[in-house]
Amino acid sequence: MNLFVNRTWKWVCVTGRVLLGAIFIGAATWKINSPQDFADAIAAYQILPAAVINLLALGLPLFELVCGLSVLSGFHMRMGALGILSMLSMFAGALGVALFRGLSIECGCFAPHSWFDANPWIALSRDVILLALAVVVYRFGQRPEIAAAA
Repeated sequence: MNLFVNRTWKWVCVTGRVLLGAIFIGAATWKINSPQDFADAIAAYQILPAAVINLLALGLPLFELVCGLSVLSGFHMRMGALGILSMLSMFAGALGVALFRGLSIECGCFAPHSWFDANPWIALSRDVILLALAVVVYRFGQRPEIAAAA
């Protein structure tokens, strides 16, 4: 029974790592290629001062890319998962505040007018699910007893 549980957790963690890594690498790639669109999406939240928006629009995608690659490759996987966990908490919080304030916005996670960002409630739900997955990957991603069950 214990072997089955360990293999199941290993499968969940590996799948979670691939999913989180791919999503964050994909999102970062769009943002790196379209910094002005991403800056406009950040500005739509009406949370940050204008002086910070461009800096965030240039820096955050690089951090997303590094964290996505880290989680996907397994190199400093827990550090990358912690970065993703932090970003998802920030994204979900910002999206929740925008929804509470009644702002009509797109998430800004992917390309403008993407079906993945079309409904802010769906984007918030997606972020919460990914946040839970990031917690699992961070907590159990490199436990020796799980890795040994392969």
